[in-house]
Amino acid sequence: MTISKLLLELRAKNIALSAVGDELVVRGTKQVLTGSVLAQLRENKQGLLDLIRAGQHGNPVLGNVVDPYSSQMLSLINLKQEEIDRIVERVPGGAGNVQDVYPLAPLQEGILFHHLMGERDPYILASQIAFANRGRLEDFLRALQAVVDRHDILRTGVLWEGLAEPVQVVWRKAELVVEEVDLGVEGGGNAAEQMYAHLGPQRHRMDVRQAPLLRLYTAWDEEKDRWLLMILQHHLMGDHSTLEAIVTEIQAYLLGQGERLPMPMPFRNLVAQARLGMRREEHEVYFREGDGDEAGRA
Repeated sequence: MTISKLLLELRAKNIALSAVGDELVVRGTKQVLTGSVLAQLRENKQGLLDLIRAGQHGNPVLGNVVDPYSSQMLSLINLKQEEIDRIVERVPGGAGNVQDVYPLAPLQEGILFHHLMGERDPYILASQIAFANRGRLEDFLRALQAVVDRHDILRTGVLWEGLAEPVQVVWRKAELVVEEVDLGVEGGGNAAEQMYAHLGPQRHRMDVRQAPLLRLYTAWDEEKDRWLLMILQHHLMGDHSTLEAIVTEIQAYLLGQGERLPMPMPFRNLVAQARLGMRREEHEVYFREGDGDEAGRA
């Protein structure tokens, strides 16, 4: 097994390495530190120590590296230097705003394919929330930004143009953009229904190259004396359960308990597990029989 494949397996199993003098320190649960893994660590000990000392082990942090970037940093994907440069050029803020780069999980690849092939994007989820006043709306938006700041997948855009394969790029900072719209409701019209009709998934095609893959619209509902917020979320960053988790964390921030939230799991770990786990053919079958149906209902 090559060192690059070993690093991929270590990340998938959440095994951490560090160096103390000439010793390799390994941290992981007993379940993942199997005999075969320990044997590979012993066999590649010197190479791993060299990588740690050179600062190339662990999640790549492109913004802390002086140009030119090295493709050796990107342990989950092989990219040419010109591809790395092209990716950095397309991220607002450039190198300093690039935190990580890795490939798509197999199901994400299927979603991106349909996103690019169809005129209508079937992978956008919509939800609406009503607020009694503008202050509560602003509090909610600040809490949502805090949640985005916590999670890699919420600060991720997808790039494919000029690249050998699509990649997802984690931005260090991805600011939410909130657009306020004037519904112009007359004659007692239903503001929530109008908002959905004009801004919902059937009318929207999201630019998935821009993080976060959330689009926010606010409107004043004069008839019911309230503010409305519509959230559009792309399936490339998650599904209904993702939105539920986001709302749960927002509630924690609104209650002043944001610091009690657990450390988020890096999304690259899930990508590594998906690419190391089932064969591609198995993912394709699941996508056709499962996620494809779900997308049709979204």
